[in-house]
Amino acid sequence: MNRRLVVRLAAALLAVALFAVPTQAMAKGKKKDKALVVCKHGCKYKTIQKAVDKAKKNSTINVLPGKYVEGVVVSGHKYDGLTIQGMKQKKNGKFKASKPNKVVLEGKNAKTPDGSTANNGIEGANVNGLTVKNLWARNYGANGIFVHDEDAGADSDNGKIDCNDYLFKNTIASFNRAYGLFAFGCAGGRMTKSTGYGQGDSAFYVGATPTQSKPKPTRLDHLDGHENVLGYSGTNSKYITIEESNFYNNGAGVVPNTLDSEPFEPSSDGVIKNNDIFWNNFNYFLPNSRVKTVSDGLGTVEGIGTIQYPTGVGVVLLGTTGWTVANNNIFGNEKWGSAIVSDPFNEGNNAITNNNQFLSNQNGKGGADTNAVDFFNQGGGVGNCFSGNQSSTVDPSPSAPNLLLYPECPATQIPNPAGQTGDSFGNGDQFVDLAGYVTTAPPENQECSWTKHDHPAFDSPSGRGAKIKTTIEPLNVTPGPTC
Repeated sequence: MNRRLVVRLAAALLAVALFAVPTQAMAKGKKKDKALVVCKHGCKYKTIQKAVDKAKKNSTINVLPGKYVEGVVVSGHKYDGLTIQGMKQKKNGKFKASKPNKVVLEGKNAKTPDGSTANNGIEGANVNGLTVKNLWARNYGANGIFVHDEDAGADSDNGKIDCNDYLFKNTIASFNRAYGLFAFGCAGGRMTKSTGYGQGDSAFYVGATPTQSKPKPTRLDHLDGHENVLGYSGTNSKYITIEESNFYNNGAGVVPNTLDSEPFEPSSDGVIKNNDIFWNNFNYFLPNSRVKTVSDGLGTVEGIGTIQYPTGVGVVLLGTTGWTVANNNIFGNEKWGSAIVSDPFNEGNNAITNNNQFLSNQNGKGGADTNAVDFFNQGGGVGNCFSGNQSSTVDPSPSAPNLLLYPECPATQIPNPAGQTGDSFGNGDQFVDLAGYVTTAPPENQECSWTKHDHPAFDSPSGRGAKIKTTIEPLNVTPGPTC
């Protein structure tokens, strides 16, 4: 054989050997585990927990329609990237997303893997990138779907965050004792296209967001929260946007807040925009309410009494810094459309409302469905301002001019004794009015001070909220209080 030809053939074979092995190795490295399938009959896994126990990083668990009476625990970074999703299987064997009401996690009589009573439908502890989709978690002792950093607060000195980038999508959470969808101590995440009702606290909750030099944003969008104590609540939440959602028929609609009970005070740097926030007149204190509050108020102050969350309110900013409330439809709330409140009993004075803005909100549905009053400002903090809002009725103080208590944006940063005081008590007259309302005894009698009227039918705009019925009715608990 010609020597030159032999050399060429050898070179060609060597090239094939060099490239063929890495290509095969690459293909093997990219190959993903097949989805683990859970169903009531005919599958290898009959419970979601059994499939979780066999899962690895980036695994997918397809849960077929049925009722699963269990509390699922996903613990540790070995499950990073895990997806648990309700699916249905077609005749050709392929899977497609299930409607969430077909895949049910039932909390009544549910147990965790260790045999104890299940407080959560799905609990993700110290897991990054956990995704939960297309299912319904109901009747749990605490929460429907819960993801958290187990050491939130303890990690504050070293900056380590063990809960990042979760996704809850196309889910339902109902009649859980505390929260529907709940994230605690996490950085970055999203709750979307989901519905929550019947919770003893809030349908959607983001709390104890760690302070970050390069913040990861959290987004809540296309949500539907109704018949809860609170639609959204977030104690010490940060870097969050709440948008394109419906919050209605709750005790109060959207309530970011600062409290001593959780780390990383205060609640700051949030946006509430392009939402429908209406009819939050749910008097859950009444005996015939299907929902009971999980807490006995926010605490008791000697000489004042037990403090409850206010009902009949669309938006409450409690001790927040740097929140923007913009371009929302806020109507039909029978106490206040929106309220700014500081907490003078917070340790360290962390719960002072500063630099919050209300911009271009449509209050009162053009006069067709008014709030009792569009805005209440306790008068604490500085830099809180109001601009471009359609209808701007305010709860006045006899000792502070409206122009100082409800200034246009941008507001002065200098405390003004006649308006925003810079401290946590605020204007004396406003503080007395607020204290009297939130300490009303019995608390069901908060309703006695509402300004009531009939509410015309409301058709939710296309694209806002989760998939809900088009026409929504006001929720009235009867009989009402004895005033």
